[in-house]
Amino acid sequence: MDTRDVVIEILRELKIDPSGVEPASRLREDLDIDSTELVEIAVATEKRLSVVIDTDEFLRIRTFGGIVDYVTSARA
Repeated sequence: MDTRDVVIEILRELKIDPSGVEPASRLREDLDIDSTELVEIAVATEKRLSVVIDTDEFLRIRTFGGIVDYVTSARA
């Protein structure tokens, strides 16, 4: 399972509708993800993919594609 699929699965688990999600989808404006949910996404991603995520950096991410890129880099 690639990074994008894992993040989509996490969104579903958090009851965030991932339908129509594109790399340019804005987290707050388009997906209605608040900072608490973003932290939950970071924690779940760390556990699921065994990566270390800097929460401060993660909270600065603005798009879905930004999450995927950040996590992909963390996995490398």
